[in-house]
Amino acid sequence: MPDKNSIIVTSHVARDFLQNSAYFNTMPKLIWEYVANSLDAADEGETAVVTVEITSNFVKISDTGRGMSRQELNNFFQMHGENIQKKKGKRVRGRFGTGKCAAFGLANYLRISTTQNGFHNEVELHRKDIDQARNGEPFPVTDIKVNELTDGNSGTLVEIRDFNTKHTDIDKVIAYIEKHLSRYRLRAHVNINGHKCKFEEPIHIDSFEIDAPDDISKHLGQVRLIIKVSPVPLDDDSKGIDILSYGIWHGTTLGNIEKKERSNYIFGYIDIPILEDGEWSIPPFDNTRNNTLNPQNPVVAVLLGWLSEELEKVRIQLVDKEREKRKSEEAKKLAKEAQKIADILNDDFAQQEMELELARRVSRRAGSKSISEILDEQGELWPGDGDSPTPWERTGSQHGEGKRGSLAGDGDIPRPGPGVRPGNEPGAKKDVVEGQSKKRKAVFSIDYENATVTKARSRYEVDTKTIWINIDHPQIANVYEIGGRSTDNRQFREICYEVAAVEYAIALPYERIEKEPYYDAGLALDDVRETINRVTRRFMQAISTSP
Repeated sequence: MPDKNSIIVTSHVARDFLQNSAYFNTMPKLIWEYVANSLDAADEGETAVVTVEITSNFVKISDTGRGMSRQELNNFFQMHGENIQKKKGKRVRGRFGTGKCAAFGLANYLRISTTQNGFHNEVELHRKDIDQARNGEPFPVTDIKVNELTDGNSGTLVEIRDFNTKHTDIDKVIAYIEKHLSRYRLRAHVNINGHKCKFEEPIHIDSFEIDAPDDISKHLGQVRLIIKVSPVPLDDDSKGIDILSYGIWHGTTLGNIEKKERSNYIFGYIDIPILEDGEWSIPPFDNTRNNTLNPQNPVVAVLLGWLSEELEKVRIQLVDKEREKRKSEEAKKLAKEAQKIADILNDDFAQQEMELELARRVSRRAGSKSISEILDEQGELWPGDGDSPTPWERTGSQHGEGKRGSLAGDGDIPRPGPGVRPGNEPGAKKDVVEGQSKKRKAVFSIDYENATVTKARSRYEVDTKTIWINIDHPQIANVYEIGGRSTDNRQFREICYEVAAVEYAIALPYERIEKEPYYDAGLALDDVRETINRVTRRFMQAISTSP
């Protein structure tokens, strides 16, 4: 026992409590915390049933689990206490019981009503109670009902009120919960404001099952890595390998292939029981809900090294397949057709930008300044040497003798030279050579992909301004097959042009919103309709006049 002069470790309870609550700084995180607690509370072998009600005034999360006894409720409010379910031997996601803080990440009031084996307990906690514990001493939770007899079913209701935020995006909450449910691979029914949460795993066109070799299994155990390949790029929440332990999700990773070509097509999972069973001075993951592995842990270090090697093998296969595919005659013809579409769209885009810029400049020109004094000989300013603001900025490298690539080299597709994109680079009047202005380079590009029959017939990639046409979509695939898989077939060309026109018409308002924050939805819908009509006329003219 330490004597009265010993220095001992202490903790400021209120500060600990509120610092732990700071992690739960979004509504999806906050609600998932209590949903996950409800999943842990389900009896072994039983399907967890959780109901979430979200309004502007409160959030309620209720379950049909085993509930909490008075003693378990007391343990629930113990800071950094051991998870009771885990102590009893049940495999659960929670580790250090930090969930009692979650409500105070966004709100000021928490009420818990719980029933177990015919006894009902109800307590509440206010932020003012926490704030009053200024000296770091424990603070009380207010009892509402204590061990009242009831014939009600076991289960727990969490009620959160007095939010410091004004708006909740329920769709984002649903999306977040559904993605997390998929990773836990548990039997559960979760209902949010009448919506039954469900999640479908991304479609895959290839898969690999890899057993850990002997030098790896001696560290990780006899585990199997499942790698799957999506036909289309995956978003950040879907890509990567889920790291599980007894079915509980602890993180997602792509090892060291993150950001590499085609890595965003890869997903899968691996279950490693030793992450839960082992004891280390450096834990494999933290005690928050970050779902982040600790690379300093010896098992995690071995895991990440092995995963990186296996994922890199798969990634290289994907890159090689794509390169071989683009060398085929069919791919070359599709690329040529895609360029024709892109040329028309970029010419249209340039015209629309010029008209919008003219309108903006006319609206703010001073006195009797003429339009001819506002624009240059070709109708607009060009980025480059100069000090006048332009609506463009230069992009890309200079022309070269080689082919596509970061450096000029061997290849089949010409490497493009510099282009422009919407921006604010200073410039001057465009150069005029023999009466012709410099040609604006591509802003939008078109490409084809085999995204499977279940995916949309097209998609727009905002970062690269690429319109992708899914030639596996039944409407397009049918015409392509009937026409003998020929890009010269008029029906195939017409449908691809029409798909591109619709996607371009939808994309155009996004480009405009960046420069016009007051651009409203009604005007956007009118512009979509007008763009489709305008561009399809040009497309049909191009199809009719081309050989």
